[in-house]
Amino acid sequence: MSDRARVISRIQPYSGIHEFVDKASHERVQVLAPQTFYDDFVGAGALVISAAGSATNGVPWVKKIVGAAPPTVAGVANAIGGQVACTLTATSEKQDAALYWGDNKGLDVTKGLIFESRFQLSVLPSAAGVQAVLGLASNWIDGPDNNACYLQVGATASGALLVRSFDGVTQISASAGVTLGTTDWALVRIDASDVTDVKMFINGAQVTTKGQINFAATGTLAVLQPYAAMYKPSGTGVGTLTIDKIETWSFRA
Repeated sequence: MSDRARVISRIQPYSGIHEFVDKASHERVQVLAPQTFYDDFVGAGALVISAAGSATNGVPWVKKIVGAAPPTVAGVANAIGGQVACTLTATSEKQDAALYWGDNKGLDVTKGLIFESRFQLSVLPSAAGVQAVLGLASNWIDGPDNNACYLQVGATASGALLVRSFDGVTQISASAGVTLGTTDWALVRIDASDVTDVKMFINGAQVTTKGQINFAATGTLAVLQPYAAMYKPSGTGVGTLTIDKIETWSFRA
């Protein structure tokens, strides 16, 4: 394919997996891997997300809602390309609006796993303690920092992005060097094709340093699920995380 084409075909240097990349958006538009997952949240079925414990047959996603106000996890009506939003309210209480696989984990980080998502902080985390997270995690628990393991980007009390990881032993929360406004879309890619050097990218630019994340979890501890949430432990802070797509791919064994 011509180098002048917007979509190019290439082989991932570490894994050898064949992928097609949009040079303008840095998005993987097709990946030829043994195990793949893709959701663009398009169509009427994406507007209503079932509650945790009451999953809809054939739909991978459920929502976890904490708070009486309540916060919401729902599709955005008539959104171009399909979107789901996790939204807190200004009521002074603990709130969590999480989109995940209902703890039906199936993604093994040690199998060359790569996660990619396009997202927006359409309402910035407005106060201390208000937290957005997006990426991979183990079972839902009260507070994203308490997950048994995770690989994520996040933001706390602003649009300044963080790289976040925890393998059960080593916890990292560091500046990604990127700050989003409320109209900015970002494409995050978490590349665990080498677990001793997990790389994170925002809009095509690497935001981790070499060896910064050594994800040493193995066995069932390394098996995670896609996880997106807006959370606050208390207070009247607000925030909305809007997700346009979530994609993962890896080897099967």
